[in-house]
Amino acid sequence: MKKLLIFTSLFGFIILNVSAQEITLKAIPYLMHFENYSNDYEIIGDDHVRFSAPGQTDLFYSPDGDYVINKSPRLIFKPDSNFILSAKIHLNFKSKWDAGDLVIYNDDRHWAKFCFESDFKDQPRVVSVVCNNLADDCNSMAVNKNELYYKIVGSTKEHKFGLYYSEDGKSWFPIRIFALDKIDNVRIGFSAQSPSGKGCTADFSEINFQGKRTLDWWKGE
Repeated sequence: MKKLLIFTSLFGFIILNVSAQEITLKAIPYLMHFENYSNDYEIIGDDHVRFSAPGQTDLFYSPDGDYVINKSPRLIFKPDSNFILSAKIHLNFKSKWDAGDLVIYNDDRHWAKFCFESDFKDQPRVVSVVCNNLADDCNSMAVNKNELYYKIVGSTKEHKFGLYYSEDGKSWFPIRIFALDKIDNVRIGFSAQSPSGKGCTADFSEINFQGKRTLDWWKGE
């Protein structure tokens, strides 16, 4: 796996290649690691990371069970218990179903991904998928820009989780509240996918983690 550390200098950005098994980011008080390694990644700041998904990568388990794939890179960590994780996601969409995601992942049959995705008409859209043995596929509002704020909330010890989006990072709208049937190994974090394309890069900035219980499920706070 290739790690790109980016530092600023009088001459602009300096990029160093460093081998690493674990990744640290100041905004996240836990060690992170990749599952399905990214082609490359860049730590751009204390709360900013960017990485790429190769072509033909996705995480899905179709409702009829006929199509199964678990190839999209995800950068994840295991919080102690309660969590609220948010980030601004930016993509330059190239192909249908390119996406940057926030993920809640227990195992290959129990997970959720909250996608900022180019839909089947190449329209950027809020999309969510929850898998309890089989996955659903929920398309929500269309978005006429290439960046949006996302938030995931829940607990590693409880079955209840929530997904929220915002255009300004301040006023949040709930997309769905749901349960996962298995929660013995819940990890959360970031993912990118390019199911029909040749690859895409997802940029996650303004990352914020809070290890606290959600009290207002309408706002995810």
